[in-house]
Amino acid sequence: MYSQLSFFPKPYPDELLYSILARYHLRSGHTSPKLAMQELFDSRNVIATADLPCNLESLAAKLELISQMTVEKLIQNHTLYPFYAPFLPQDRSQQILEAMRSEKGGGIHNQVGIRASSIRVPKYFRFCPMCSSDDQAKYGELYWHRIHQAPGALVCPHHAEVLQDSSVPLQGMNRHEYIAAGIDNCCIHPPEKIFGQHALNVLKCLAQVAYFLLENELPSQDLNWFRKQYVSVLIERGLATATGRVHQGSLIKQFLSAYNQEILQALDSTVHGQDDQNWLFSIGRKHRKVFHPIRHLLMIRFLGLSVAELLGGDHGYKPFGVGPWLCLNAAAEHYLKSVVTDLSISLCGDTKKPVGTFSCSCGFIYCRTGPDQTEADACRIGKIKAVGPVWQQKLRQLVEVEQLGLRETAKQLQVDPRTVNRYVQRFELSPKWRSQTKMQESDSIELLCAQSGESDSLRTQHRNTWSILQTQYPHASKTALRRFAPSTYSWLYRYDREWLNQHSPPVQKSVYINNRVDWQQRDEQILAQVKEAVQGLLAEEKPIRITVSRVAKVIGQLALIEQHLDQMPMMQAYLNSVTESLEDYQIRRVRWAAKVLNQRGERVEPWKVVRLAGLKPDYSKNVASEIEIQIYEMYSDSLSVGEPN
Repeated sequence: MYSQLSFFPKPYPDELLYSILARYHLRSGHTSPKLAMQELFDSRNVIATADLPCNLESLAAKLELISQMTVEKLIQNHTLYPFYAPFLPQDRSQQILEAMRSEKGGGIHNQVGIRASSIRVPKYFRFCPMCSSDDQAKYGELYWHRIHQAPGALVCPHHAEVLQDSSVPLQGMNRHEYIAAGIDNCCIHPPEKIFGQHALNVLKCLAQVAYFLLENELPSQDLNWFRKQYVSVLIERGLATATGRVHQGSLIKQFLSAYNQEILQALDSTVHGQDDQNWLFSIGRKHRKVFHPIRHLLMIRFLGLSVAELLGGDHGYKPFGVGPWLCLNAAAEHYLKSVVTDLSISLCGDTKKPVGTFSCSCGFIYCRTGPDQTEADACRIGKIKAVGPVWQQKLRQLVEVEQLGLRETAKQLQVDPRTVNRYVQRFELSPKWRSQTKMQESDSIELLCAQSGESDSLRTQHRNTWSILQTQYPHASKTALRRFAPSTYSWLYRYDREWLNQHSPPVQKSVYINNRVDWQQRDEQILAQVKEAVQGLLAEEKPIRITVSRVAKVIGQLALIEQHLDQMPMMQAYLNSVTESLEDYQIRRVRWAAKVLNQRGERVEPWKVVRLAGLKPDYSKNVASEIEIQIYEMYSDSLSVGEPN
């Protein structure tokens, strides 16, 4: 049973819980900060954490009789949890909530990704001079605002003033003491950093979005959910293919035109086109990595989205709009009605444009190339893939029962006459227009024979003409002879086809020219280039993973190596010997990181090696062993250097 508190300060707007507890310490009159800790948490060992404190369930229990502050309200309204939560997977954000409730909160910052992030946490509590002036006038005292302590929020979202450092360290000398904001520790001084107007406007915008995050309870998302949204917008803006492959060169060019280096350096978020592992490229790939909220905000603003809109719906790529889509089966009762719910999107191999395949419940399946530009595009059929039973029955009704003509049938079915003819043949129907055509052909023969006096006379004339042509041009093909006597060919083709086929030159087969590649020679040539490329990659200052595709890209032969690697055995064997597994690459990065730390004169510690090497938390036991080996070797080297000769 927790002992109840006799009073508790009323929280101010956007006040950090740390600040509320600091004001409690002042008002309680305790000379020792540990006495205040004892009253608040029934423990003197609680650490005064500014951003993501723990042990809040015990604090909330002490406030039940004097305040409506629940543990949920403490976390949501007075900590930085809402700033990080939307960009964390649901299970991890829930784990962090549970840790903040309980006494065991030692791993919170690792779970959020703060310790591994290259974005610096403020060293001192920050304040806005204008906010401090307003607070003093309105409340008679200062307090620590949450938004001013959010990493990446460099200006006040309300006054666009550059935030200033107080003299109170964010992690104080006494880890168990809450220090309240006051005039004595919030002295106004000329800002160390002066931003240009463009940078100031961008930073204010980012701070306002960060403030929105803090003031609203937004849902957590899976790690790749944001990637999906970003890539969708990149596709719409022409910065990625329909399958999601990002045009990195164009992306970084436009990104740097939206944010200059002054802004990105201030936010510890610089990007370089030469580094294909930079955060801008990585945030658009499939990954299991948590990105800092400020980098998400940079990306969201660049893409012209808002956090509220983004988290309020799915912004997946929709080249054909939002379903349901129109059924274009003119034989169905629901023709031109939005009843199609099945759409699959693929990529055209030639044009690289999206191709949508629409499947209706009536069996009619059609496709077209997108994206749709106008409303009329939704009524356009590129190709019919299946007509279905409803359309087939309507075709049979029009052709065999109503005995309509070809063009009228096509008009009623809203298709091309050639499509009607194709399906008439496929379904073995007996259309009226075909019987009429045969009668007309028969009548024409009889008429021609009557006009010539006798049928054999005309046939003999054309046969002789065709035979003479073959004698005059013995090497000419059937198509060439046709050009010399088109009328003769037409008559024979229509009324004497069997004789024509028997007395025509045989079909000439094309001569195959053997242009086979000398793969042995090519193997030797490419192998030399590959060895040179591998040596160049290994010589890079920062390790680059040796993979088949990476080497192929360096020598500009990606397609050749991907498609014909098995025909170049020497190069294949060499690549198999030098390419690295993920574990091999991580071990090489560990060795590099330990060496760099040693050269810098820094102590080689596991967390430093992991961070510099860019390792994910799930690295293997072999990698962990290598970290220990490197630390031991560096330690041994330092001892040997210090020994006397």
